[in-house]
Amino acid sequence: MPKIAVYAGHGGSDYGAVANGVYEKNINLAISNALSDILRQRGYTVLNNRTTDVDRNITQDARKANNWGADALIEIHMNSNESTPGNGTEMLYSIKDTGRGRQLAQASLNAITALGFTDRGIRTQINEEGQDEFGILRLTNMPAVLAETAFINNASDLRKLNVYDAAEAYASAVQRVFPISGSSPPPPPPSGGGGNSGGGSGTRGIQSTLNTRYGLGLTVDGIVGPKTRDGIVRGMQTELNRQYGNTLTVDGVFGPASRSAAVNVSSGARGNITYLIQAALYLKGYTVTPDGVFGSQTEAAVKSFQRSAGLATDGIAGPATQTALFRNW
Repeated sequence: MPKIAVYAGHGGSDYGAVANGVYEKNINLAISNALSDILRQRGYTVLNNRTTDVDRNITQDARKANNWGADALIEIHMNSNESTPGNGTEMLYSIKDTGRGRQLAQASLNAITALGFTDRGIRTQINEEGQDEFGILRLTNMPAVLAETAFINNASDLRKLNVYDAAEAYASAVQRVFPISGSSPPPPPPSGGGGNSGGGSGTRGIQSTLNTRYGLGLTVDGIVGPKTRDGIVRGMQTELNRQYGNTLTVDGVFGPASRSAAVNVSSGARGNITYLIQAALYLKGYTVTPDGVFGSQTEAAVKSFQRSAGLATDGIAGPATQTALFRNW
């Protein structure tokens, strides 16, 4: 069974690139966590350098992957540049590579650009000593890719980016180059794609995450059906019990007891409750990235939903908003 190291670039006090209040470290983490969930669901063994917003040490991360015996490593990043924003996707691999790192870089590029991003190619990058410029490529032994998914300072790229579409794309690339024995690699990615329609691979990512976090056994089919909708409510009921000591029946029905237990979720909130609200909004077709971080995009989606539901438009996902969100499908 292939062992895949899935790493999130930056973290903690290292924000990475920052543009319009969006931190690279948060996007990297969201994609990394979603990708890890998908790969585990498909039978891979996965190693992470971080699953929360903490500082990371590249030397320790490289040693961790080497000692673990990873078959491959992919580290998620966002790109940025000075002056006029660049656009698109590029992949870097090691000058030490003997073939499979380059293959993974190319497969990853193909999968991400199929979502509508500009193809900037695959390449190596060396420092003054003739070594790999990036530590995670320089210090690891296995085929490794540093993925520059899109430009964080390009508004068009950010509008196209959906965390779960990107995670699905990276997962398909891993599966193509490092298939599980006895399984067939996925078909090549289709041309075009992307977008937030409330269905498709983004929905599959949500279904996969609900299964991993709450053991729901949902069919990962990209269809927004009753079981997926109930699954989000079951997740919320589970979190309200875990985090706030409630004794709600986890039945997928957001009734009076669930409403009484609901908490206000607003700008700056982080965690699984925020994620579940984002997931519900996404499935209803609102433009939001389910990453567990309540930022300006999430606030705008909440306000838009509140307007459509005839609620006070304050951008706070409180009990009334959650009741409308989880009951009016």
